[in-house]
Amino acid sequence: MKLQCDITLPASKSESNRALMIASYGGFAPDFQNLSDSKDTLCLANALREIQLGNTLIDIADCGTAARFLTTYLACYEGDWLLTGTERMKQRPMVPLVEALRGLGADIQYVEKENRLPLQIIGKPISGGKATIVMSQSSQFASSLLLAAPMWPQGLEMELVGELTSLPYLEMTLTMMRHFDAKIEQRDRMIKVFPKHYQSMDFEIEADWSAASYWYEMAAFCEECEIRLHGLVGPSTLRQAQGSGTSSLQGDVVIVDWMRQLGVGTFVEDKAIVLRKLPFEKRPLCFDFSAHPDLYPTIAATCAGLGVEARFLGLDNLHLKESDRVEAMQTELAKLSHHSVHFCAHNDHRIVLALAPLSMLVGPVHFDHPEVVEKSYPKFWGDAFFLPINEVKTPVFKNYWP
Repeated sequence: MKLQCDITLPASKSESNRALMIASYGGFAPDFQNLSDSKDTLCLANALREIQLGNTLIDIADCGTAARFLTTYLACYEGDWLLTGTERMKQRPMVPLVEALRGLGADIQYVEKENRLPLQIIGKPISGGKATIVMSQSSQFASSLLLAAPMWPQGLEMELVGELTSLPYLEMTLTMMRHFDAKIEQRDRMIKVFPKHYQSMDFEIEADWSAASYWYEMAAFCEECEIRLHGLVGPSTLRQAQGSGTSSLQGDVVIVDWMRQLGVGTFVEDKAIVLRKLPFEKRPLCFDFSAHPDLYPTIAATCAGLGVEARFLGLDNLHLKESDRVEAMQTELAKLSHHSVHFCAHNDHRIVLALAPLSMLVGPVHFDHPEVVEKSYPKFWGDAFFLPINEVKTPVFKNYWP
């Protein structure tokens, strides 16, 4: 099987969401290059507009980032707010953030079930001060507080406790804050943010390395390929792809190293990342997802497709995502022995995105809700040449080499 294609990847929703929050706190227009058009980013942008208009009911659907980031934003934005979401979002954790904000003087009450959305938030000025945040469930709790901290008269002195889950996302937050002129000191688990307002700056959102991972998976399933991915290459990415270890803002750039172990090489040509096959011998592998949870479905599907034995670590928080991702992947991968594969989306974009390339090995596959990919990669079906777009998906890779 040979595959040749040129793909312009979607913008990073993680960077886009942080940029939107910084602009809102800083009071300047979010005029950024390459802002994501993902459902998550559109949800957050729409919620911020609703807040500015004074609409007190803020529904963030199933957007976990918006839930965490807006909890802090509303706590210090004067008004009486109700923050809610889908039934699945109401099951996802909020306690560490709510408790930290209450310790800083915020007025937040649970409306239905204790420790869950919806939240009744009475927004008022917050001075800042000291906070302790538990990191074991999500780094978004810490990011939410940090993004607001430059606007507080006392700034914020925050201690991180527990397992440092998804740490690259916290580092992304701090890097972007510094780009917009925030003053931050960091030492081990202590982070101090000084009261210093954000300044409007030019900022270009990188393409999404999580989205790139599905093309790495397709490359792994090919006998020969030349997949050109556009939008990822900047100076740091160039060095990473060439093996120096310098990282992108996004921790999921680790896919370069992980997929090298699965027979996919990463090369830089004409400002594009090019994926080609490398010599590959099956051997037992080990992957730790504690810092890179979004890559679990991709790596699980790739190892299953290649018949590679692998040990997976750092899975504790994957049941807290849009679905229980460990259970979902186990359930769906067990279907690969069937003659006709009908996958369940589990209302989770990353499950669908990771399972779709398996059609290259088993033939046409079907999803009950293929539209969930809009959450992070709205143009995936078009990019991957899966037709018809609005019905059951059947893979038709029209750009195979002859």
